[in-house]
Amino acid sequence: MCAPKWGYMRSVFRTDRVTGRLSVSLVAVVVLIVVSIVHPRNSHAADLAKPGEEIAAAVELVTSGQVQDGYNSFLELAKAGNPHAMYHLGAINHSGILGSEDLGKAVPWYQQAADAGVLEAQFALGSLYYKGKGVQKDLAKALNLFTAAADAGLLAAQYNLAMMHTAGLAHTKDYNADEDRPRAYKWFMVVLARLDPSVDRSPIDSALELLREEMTSIEVANGQKMADAWLVANPGVKK
Repeated sequence: MCAPKWGYMRSVFRTDRVTGRLSVSLVAVVVLIVVSIVHPRNSHAADLAKPGEEIAAAVELVTSGQVQDGYNSFLELAKAGNPHAMYHLGAINHSGILGSEDLGKAVPWYQQAADAGVLEAQFALGSLYYKGKGVQKDLAKALNLFTAAADAGLLAAQYNLAMMHTAGLAHTKDYNADEDRPRAYKWFMVVLARLDPSVDRSPIDSALELLREEMTSIEVANGQKMADAWLVANPGVKK
């Protein structure tokens, strides 16, 4: 289990049963709460998954209301090269809890942390590129960032990928549009396999139902095969 994070990013979507189409709205939201999420990671990311006691102490300062002191602690750690501190600096500037949202400061911190392999930073930055908030809108960059985080095990990124593929938003010069439905199915199945039993899965089930209506049996089989392969390759994920 990763260290507690006060920054939580989520995505939301809406299904339109009248048209049978999916309307996607991937929205990055910072919630000032402490959460702990299980993230299976590859060997490189596993090293980054150990923020250490100094990060935990800075997080405690922020969550206890001593935001400026926590920010200063993160800043010192970031100057020493700690990528997790860089992520938290981005999240604090993004949230505006120091007074106002400052994406001009948040984006560079997110970028440094994302480049270092911090999954939450990859997700946060991908969400900004998706919305064109603080950066020029770039779906290809959003896709690449979500993919990096999803491949390493970030559940929120896996969900966003499923939605992007479902809505046909993953079409880049390196992408084959015909692969969208199986890839969407793959990530939906991975998310469902990992979802905590206490979480309402009905929105995902509804999206998956609509997706299946547009898929051939071969596409479903290919999507399931890819999902199974990911789950087997990441044995830390509950099945």
